[in-house]
Amino acid sequence: MFANISLGQYIPVQSLLHNLDPRTKIITTIILVLAVVMSVSPLELTIMVITTAILIKLSRVNTSNYLEALKPFRLIIIITAVLLIVLTREEILLEYYFLRISLTGIKMAIQLIIKLILIILLTRILTLTTTPVTITDGLEHLMSPLKKIRFPVHELVMIITISLRFIPLFIEESQRIKRAQISRGADYSSGTIRQKVSKLLSILIPLMRISFRRADDLALAMESRCYQGAEGRGHLYELSMVPLDYLYILIISGIALVIIII
Repeated sequence: MFANISLGQYIPVQSLLHNLDPRTKIITTIILVLAVVMSVSPLELTIMVITTAILIKLSRVNTSNYLEALKPFRLIIIITAVLLIVLTREEILLEYYFLRISLTGIKMAIQLIIKLILIILLTRILTLTTTPVTITDGLEHLMSPLKKIRFPVHELVMIITISLRFIPLFIEESQRIKRAQISRGADYSSGTIRQKVSKLLSILIPLMRISFRRADDLALAMESRCYQGAEGRGHLYELSMVPLDYLYILIISGIALVIIII
């Protein structure tokens, strides 16, 4: 059920992107995603495809790791594309009873598929080249101005960090519970929708119980270590941006500016 999910996976290799400051990668990822969303013409999408391909190459991470990120979203992409083709009423190519295939819908579907794939790949580049801890550290530094209005930046980042840490554990626990249920005779491959929902609950209920127990253990561990939030706390590794970071931001911003101007 969760076999294809690899959220927060980090591949430790030596590359240009791995050596960049996490704040640089977060900022440029946001810029690139916005550029993808704003891309309308085939030329703009081509520029974004080439840019994404270059970044994947610079990351020096195996291409299969990027393709794995697309697997959980295949059904969503296909359903969205089909709905666009069928529901768009401009430039009808084929009409059969209630089924309409639109040329405009096909163009929009192709454009949407490319955009979704690019957004997934761009976020994948960030997670594959940056550890979850450094991502949250980067977010905390970027959101630090909000502390002036008493926004709980540290607490929010702590919640994100804990969530990222617990996702692999929950996936592992769900697989363990499922295997235990199968060994007792449960069959998850057949049955009606109602029966499948009932079988799913047999996984979710013990998983929720385990989640609450882990949360209670974590809260107790943090209290025993006198955790008091951001007050008086520092970082083991201080983040620092070098000229390469500023150059990278400048290049990515230039590409986004080209997309806006064209």
